[in-house]
Amino acid sequence: MSEAAPLPYPPELFRRLVEESGNGVWVIDTDNRTLYLNPRMAEMLGGSQAALLGRPMWDFMDESQRPAAANNVERRRSGVRETHEFLFRRLDGERFWAELVTAPLFDEAGHYSGATAFVTDISWRKAAEQALSESERTYREVFERSHAVKLMIAPDSGGIVAANAAARSYYGYSAEEFTQLNIRQINTLNEAEIAREIERAKSESCNHFVFRHRLKSGEVRDVEVHSNPISVGGRPLLYSIIHDIGRQTEAERRQRLTRHTFEHAHIAAIWITGSGQIRDANVFACRMLQRPPDQVLGHPIWEFSAPMQEADWRLRWEQIKRSGAESFRVHIQASDGQTVPLEVHATHLSFDGEEFIVAYARNIREQVRAEGLLGLQHDLLEGLAAGFPLEHVLELTAQGVERLAPEVHCTILLMEDDHFRHGAAPSLPEHFIQALDGIPIGPRAGSCGTAAYFDRSVEVHDIANDPLWTDYRQLALSCGLAACWATPVHGSDGRVLGTFALYYRIAGPPDDFHRRVVDACTHLIGIAIEHREAEARVHTLAFYDPLTGLPNRSLFADRVELALARSLRSGSPLALMFVDLDRFKTINDSLGHAVGDRLLMTMARRLEGVVRESDTVCRQGGDEFVLLLNDCDVAGAAAVAEKLILAAAEKIEFDGLTLNGSASVGIALFPDDGADYDSLFKHADAAMYRAKELGRNAFCFYQRNMDEDAAERLEVEAALRLALDRNELLLHYQPQVHIASNQLFGVEALVRWQHPQWGMVPPARFIPIAEESGLIDAVGSWVLDEACRQMAMWQEAGQAPPHVSVNLSARQFRHGSVPTMVADTLLRHGLPPSRLTLEITESLMMMRNDQTLEALHALDEMGVKLAVDDFGTGYSSLGYLKRFPVSELKLDQSFVRNLANDEEDRALASAVVRIGQSLKLTVVAEGVETAEQLAFLHEQGCDVAQGYHFARPLAPDAYVEWLRGRP
Repeated sequence: MSEAAPLPYPPELFRRLVEESGNGVWVIDTDNRTLYLNPRMAEMLGGSQAALLGRPMWDFMDESQRPAAANNVERRRSGVRETHEFLFRRLDGERFWAELVTAPLFDEAGHYSGATAFVTDISWRKAAEQALSESERTYREVFERSHAVKLMIAPDSGGIVAANAAARSYYGYSAEEFTQLNIRQINTLNEAEIAREIERAKSESCNHFVFRHRLKSGEVRDVEVHSNPISVGGRPLLYSIIHDIGRQTEAERRQRLTRHTFEHAHIAAIWITGSGQIRDANVFACRMLQRPPDQVLGHPIWEFSAPMQEADWRLRWEQIKRSGAESFRVHIQASDGQTVPLEVHATHLSFDGEEFIVAYARNIREQVRAEGLLGLQHDLLEGLAAGFPLEHVLELTAQGVERLAPEVHCTILLMEDDHFRHGAAPSLPEHFIQALDGIPIGPRAGSCGTAAYFDRSVEVHDIANDPLWTDYRQLALSCGLAACWATPVHGSDGRVLGTFALYYRIAGPPDDFHRRVVDACTHLIGIAIEHREAEARVHTLAFYDPLTGLPNRSLFADRVELALARSLRSGSPLALMFVDLDRFKTINDSLGHAVGDRLLMTMARRLEGVVRESDTVCRQGGDEFVLLLNDCDVAGAAAVAEKLILAAAEKIEFDGLTLNGSASVGIALFPDDGADYDSLFKHADAAMYRAKELGRNAFCFYQRNMDEDAAERLEVEAALRLALDRNELLLHYQPQVHIASNQLFGVEALVRWQHPQWGMVPPARFIPIAEESGLIDAVGSWVLDEACRQMAMWQEAGQAPPHVSVNLSARQFRHGSVPTMVADTLLRHGLPPSRLTLEITESLMMMRNDQTLEALHALDEMGVKLAVDDFGTGYSSLGYLKRFPVSELKLDQSFVRNLANDEEDRALASAVVRIGQSLKLTVVAEGVETAEQLAFLHEQGCDVAQGYHFARPLAPDAYVEWLRGRP
């Protein structure tokens, strides 16, 4: 080995460097004992150099470090150089950390001779590292446990380095999943935008961001990110704190929406302070007040409500504050001067230490109008229900309309025969109202007259220039009227009942509210008018006869009572007349109800024409009339009765018919014949019946014995009903003889009544009562059956006449079953139809219905003969004789009775015979009592006669005896 070159520096220099070094120098031998240590090393170990030399290194090692130190020594023996840290223990027991740079020492032979170490005290660094470690641990704990969502992001790659528990919970990823994530997988921005925002965060040009982050579930949320650059272990990171601002954003949106709603809602919102100043108001409130915000905000609330004063506001404030909230109605004054009704909901609030009332107000003008209109309709209907007069209801309606719409004048006109009658016009001048009353409708008759004429609404926007108002323009303009809208008022049947009109002082069209008013009011006015008409009809039905229009019994009784009271006070007489139309029942049954009704109406007019306006004519019912004659004595009553009889006897012509009527009149006088209505009525009725008994077409004053006659009539009717059940009726038969040959022609069956107490009751006494009571149907059916039965018996005995004649009432033909009844009767008794003749009256021939004609033809076809009884006394015409299948004419005994000395009767009798001859009908004369009468009839060519000249009506046995005694 070559000799080493001498050192360039002296050894003393190196010794001084070691001795004075700030780091410790420590040399140990092969036994690990201290071979050398410099002063710094001795200082670190806490002793002097002399005291420390020779001591093993273990004396200065912490127990925990010995295993590691032993390992290090072994590595030195192997020649390994290294740097490591140890925890030393000073002689005083204090510990410190040191960094050792170690190297082995070998002798010239290359054997291990120890080791050297350059030692640096690193206690300060360890303390710092310890502090840092504790700080990092604390930070990690804070980071992990923070409730805020936190992420550590590598800015160069965007990778997520760390995510705390809150982040893992928020985003839904585990810690392991987060280490695989990139911020680009969370942030919804595109890659370029993310890179730009990361760069801004790194440069600290911006550390506050608002992003949308996607969660693991796919949900996207709005987040606010605070990101700052930090360095961890020399590694740059972005420390990001994330706040979910979804709720905050929604709250802010709601706040903005609330403000927007407040500003633009179609309801006025006003914040008012305790002093009454308007702190805030929305757009709609300013619009409602017709003022810009600067003329609303800061102004006192009472400035916009004319009736309100500051003191009123204080009371209102305290009231709302006490209750918390209230609703009420007020009126405000808009800038155009109009009063606007408001519905206000006010609430007391405290905000930021200040008290307010927030008032939400709604314009309820239309609601108030609608309520007013409903109220008007209610008042009108209530007035109708209460029975107010029509004029009052119309006035109430017009006044209500003018309250609802003060800018209009309302008129209601009623129609009467194409002319107007005043209904209501509460605010128009009297001369205008009078001018409208009675004007005719027409095509150019102003708005109302034209509307009624054409049956449509007419709007005239400018009266001064509209041609419809030419004739009435000056009238309207003189009253300050500039426009008019008129609408017809209709009834339920479409009739125009009147007009409803709105007049305006300013030219122009009506508004929508006016149209609603008109629609509602015209309908209700129509109801009111029809209600009045209905009341009038009800009154008419209640007090007037619907056919003739005369007062009925109720009204007549009232008038009689009033007249009696006046007569009692004044001592003046009065008369009550009972008028009955003779033979009306026959006309009504034979010619039909239509003819009967026309006859009644004609007679009613004639009776009215006879009496004075102060008198009363009443239709009692059927063919009966009752008259009240005020201030009328016996002479006056007789004079009126004669006029009545003459009026009733005048011919009545219609539909080709000529009717000769007559009337029977009964008269009762106050006070002689009764002191009350019932007595007078009863006595006049009795007198009327006496007039009928005297031959009809006459009048009769009441006499006291007439009461007995009326009672007798009732008694006869009751007894007649029993007679049918007790078989008290019987038939007599009067022979009919050929005048030329004196041969038996037939017999007429005549009914008789054998009463057990009264004896034989003559037909004249009970037949009229049977007709009036309706018993004639039962009596006629019995007569037919009994006559056929007797005829069959005579036929069997060889004593039968050629035929038997039976009278049928016209009333029986109204039932439509006469042919069936006759056929059944003939069949039951085995009698050929040719042996039966049915006598019908002229009135039956006058019946204008096919049913009667069909019945007569059915009887004729059956073989039953038909005879016209009492021909010439009724209303028949020759045309009817041609239509009906009759074979006989019976000349009434009234024409036969005076043939000897009455030229008119002789002429009439001759005419009837000639009619019969010309129509090839057999003429049978009734009531022939003398040879002279028979001779005249024979001379005229009459075929058959019956009467006392040949025989009285005979009982069946007497008839047989009479038959035997004939030559």
